[in-house]
Amino acid sequence: MFKQRVKGHHREALEKPVMASKDELESFLQNECEDKEGVIYFHIPFCDNICSFCNLHRTKLDDELDEYVKFLLKEIDYYAKFPYIKTKIFKSVYFGGGTPTILKQRHLEQILNAINKSFSLDKDVEFSFETTLHNLTQNKIELMHALGVNRYSIGIQTFSTRGRKILNRIGDKKSAIDKLAMIKESFGGLVCTDIIYNYPKQSIQEVLEDAKVLKSLKIDSSSFYSLQFQEGSIFSKQYDENYYDLQTDYKLHNAFLTSLLKDEYELLEYTKINRKNRDRYLYIKLSHKGTDILPIGVGAGGRVGLYSIFTPRQNMQVVSKTSQIQLNFNIYSNLFQYDKISITQIKSFLDKTTFEKIEEFFKACEKKGYVKIENGVIKFSADGVFWGNSIAWEAIELAKDYFIEKLKKAS
Repeated sequence: MFKQRVKGHHREALEKPVMASKDELESFLQNECEDKEGVIYFHIPFCDNICSFCNLHRTKLDDELDEYVKFLLKEIDYYAKFPYIKTKIFKSVYFGGGTPTILKQRHLEQILNAINKSFSLDKDVEFSFETTLHNLTQNKIELMHALGVNRYSIGIQTFSTRGRKILNRIGDKKSAIDKLAMIKESFGGLVCTDIIYNYPKQSIQEVLEDAKVLKSLKIDSSSFYSLQFQEGSIFSKQYDENYYDLQTDYKLHNAFLTSLLKDEYELLEYTKINRKNRDRYLYIKLSHKGTDILPIGVGAGGRVGLYSIFTPRQNMQVVSKTSQIQLNFNIYSNLFQYDKISITQIKSFLDKTTFEKIEEFFKACEKKGYVKIENGVIKFSADGVFWGNSIAWEAIELAKDYFIEKLKKAS
């Protein structure tokens, strides 16, 4: 049904962004918000070790954290003064990177205190940090927990010593398991991980061992991504992408997924698995439904109201304005990241003709065994989850003309 597997989430801009000035943004922020829910995203673009597969916005650390922390504190003060931000109740705070826990304890204390003082956080806020194992110390864990951090997303990638060398991870299998067990034991919040499969010559035994370790440590949730060739990464320069084999990818994916699902885990979305009733996954779920994301830090991007904000450098900010139609298209596209999709919800975004195309497509998926349609819900099988992003891509493409036509009529 599909010629190749789409591995990443499909996002597309239907229209060119309309550039806006900082004055326009500030004028908008003088208003009180209507939707009280909000997310804050902080970006820490530094690492002390560059993973071979990564090409994200990050810099190898070089004595510049003090200056960067001053910049973050200034940004917190700047945004916190506006009525729009003051009237928000932030349900999720997320630190991504880079490696946010590369910050020293004194930096973390300053930033976390400033966040707690400056923003209205929900009493049940999800407060997440991405981290590596080697950057997270016992002292940092205690400090961060005391200041509200309640979720870690730890970049493990694999427990295989051979795989960790390929992906340029620090430490071997034993040291990774020992450190993760220590964090799980001493941290009072959620411990979540990232796993990458389908690195060169990975065996079924290796991917099953990764699943076994996650289960034995009762890890609260884990992403699981098939390794992608990222242009500019060290990995893309060291390996020929022709090593990729679709059948191997399929076997590794389904072995990992079915191993976890047969025990106490459930699917959160195509690439996320959760120990039942543990991880709320708020940062992603809120962003998928179009909740405002206030971006803070170099490399951070987000949107408040219809204003998109991106900060490429400390002294530069790019502001643009998007349309409600584009935003609705984004929310529609995000529906197709989950293994259970309400047909009524799909229908609510589309006209009759477009919906019938989508309905016909999913009936074809059902014949292939990728989904089962019952009681108004599209439910994905393990094979459907493997092809999930390819299915999403097609469902989005089928609806694209409808949204483009709406944009033309609105202009």
